[in-house]
Amino acid sequence: MEIKLVPIYRIKTYVPPEYLQKVMEGILQVDSLRYGNYQQVMWHSNGGAEQFAPSEDAIPTQGDIGATTKLTSIRLEFSIPREQPLLVSIIEEGIYPNHPWDEPVIQVAEELETRKWE
Repeated sequence: MEIKLVPIYRIKTYVPPEYLQKVMEGILQVDSLRYGNYQQVMWHSNGGAEQFAPSEDAIPTQGDIGATTKLTSIRLEFSIPREQPLLVSIIEEGIYPNHPWDEPVIQVAEELETRKWE
């Protein structure tokens, strides 16, 4: 068996618990999130929190303009091949339409992942 490093985008977003399934399903409609011989590979960490204070131009789903709001949040993380058109599709078609926030936090990092080759 040989181990190979492949270039990927690691994508993280933060989701209210009641929207986790909807966001995950939206992402999977764009891509199967294949990792080697597995599909639908995602990680989510419960028990987090987020805070924000909407500015005057915001259209908040929760909270009030100028007031700090703190809510329970889940970090959702997954990886895709380092292909920019796929990245844009996942963000525009998978995350944004299914996430409740006016402007969800989405973090993208260029990384390497291992794959086994036989």
